[in-house]
Amino acid sequence: MSNSTVRYRFEHRLHDWAAQFAQQLTGAPCGFFVGLRDDGSVRRVYLAHPDRPLDGEQKQLLAQRHPSWFLYFPYPEEGRGYLEWLGLPQALAETWLGRPLDPTDFIDVRSTGARDGFPESWRVIVG
Repeated sequence: MSNSTVRYRFEHRLHDWAAQFAQQLTGAPCGFFVGLRDDGSVRRVYLAHPDRPLDGEQKQLLAQRHPSWFLYFPYPEEGRGYLEWLGLPQALAETWLGRPLDPTDFIDVRSTGARDGFPESWRVIVG
């Protein structure tokens, strides 16, 4: 049984980007944390050690050091994972995706509604 909380295409797009980014850097599924500066630019990227994922206490320590951030945590099952961010500018997300987000990225796939725009703070389980 899936415990996915995903509702919007932008969630899938960012998850797929994060999984591919980690794979390209490490050659394996790997969690990472991106710390952002006050102006929304990337300050540091922290890669998880294979034996110590970036969750719990480790995530909290990193989050306290950065005013804004992005976290990716892969699950063992391919195509599943957890995303969370605080203060992520839409422009930076679009840079990572290599394309602008369009209105279809904000349509709720579980209902007939839609979001007004990109959430600067968010968490979602994709799976």
